[in-house]
Amino acid sequence: MASSTSGMKNTGETYASDAKDKGNAAMDKAKEVGSQVMEKASDMASNVAQGARKVTDNLSEKAENAMHAVSSGIRQVGDTIREHVPSRVSDTFDSTSRYLERGLGGMGEDLTGLVRRNPVPALLCAAAVGFLLARASRS
Repeated sequence: MASSTSGMKNTGETYASDAKDKGNAAMDKAKEVGSQVMEKASDMASNVAQGARKVTDNLSEKAENAMHAVSSGIRQVGDTIREHVPSRVSDTFDSTSRYLERGLGGMGEDLTGLVRRNPVPALLCAAAVGFLLARASRS
């Protein structure tokens, strides 16, 4: 009976050892597959980010060019008005033109300063704009 118990114990240990080896092999394979998946996901995210950066740069450049074109047009209108009727209107066109020539970066700085000086009205305006956009998108 002792030899029978010893044989069962050895068989159990053999099964446990085999199970442990198979578990370790499965864990190694899972780590390898997980590593490959993470690498591919990282590559895809990098490609998407690079594409988005190119699109953003392109749109930003087009917006800056449009701002300068509008600025130039406003300046010409102001000059025309000044030639015929010198007034505060032409001065307003000139100041608007100079403001637009600063570009989107300058406008962003001005907007940031305005929000910092007036946080509650800025928050209320943002909520109102969000509400209007939600209503418009529902229709």
